[in-house]
Amino acid sequence: MKTKEIIWWIFLLVIIDQATKIVIYHFYMDTHFEIIPSLFEFSPVFNDKHSYVNYLLNQKLNINMGFWIHMVIFAVAECIILALYVFLRSLSKKTKLLDIGISFQIAGLICALLGNIVWEKGVLDFIYLKPLFVFDLKDLYNNCFVVLLLIYVHKHREKVNTAKIKEVINQLRNR
Repeated sequence: MKTKEIIWWIFLLVIIDQATKIVIYHFYMDTHFEIIPSLFEFSPVFNDKHSYVNYLLNQKLNINMGFWIHMVIFAVAECIILALYVFLRSLSKKTKLLDIGISFQIAGLICALLGNIVWEKGVLDFIYLKPLFVFDLKDLYNNCFVVLLLIYVHKHREKVNTAKIKEVINQLRNR
């Protein structure tokens, strides 16, 4: 995919996520119903802990990592993911699957940043996976990225397995 196409998909995914949250916030915050009985429920709630991991740490150990630690984690993780993307993209001319995956991932990151910066009450999650956790489209985007990345790596496993760390570093330096 061309860079413009990737950017278009990222923009579209972010708009879908944020538009969904705006509609839910203004019209459906007090609405709860089962989507798939005993599995999924529509249950809007604000998560002010910035991430599910921090929510668990806070609930179990009374630890709150806070906003800025999350921003640093997001930045470091994104650098690693983009480096991995550049490397994996260099292995093959057939990169559509990887490009679609990175579109989902970057859209997920932007939605996470918007959720943490723009929404005063925290991230608006609205799909309850019983009995585990409540999530939103951003979380689906990130999971789509992981699945597509794993499929891409599996399809190109021979090239991935034979890549040398020096080649990876040189590939990243040449970008």
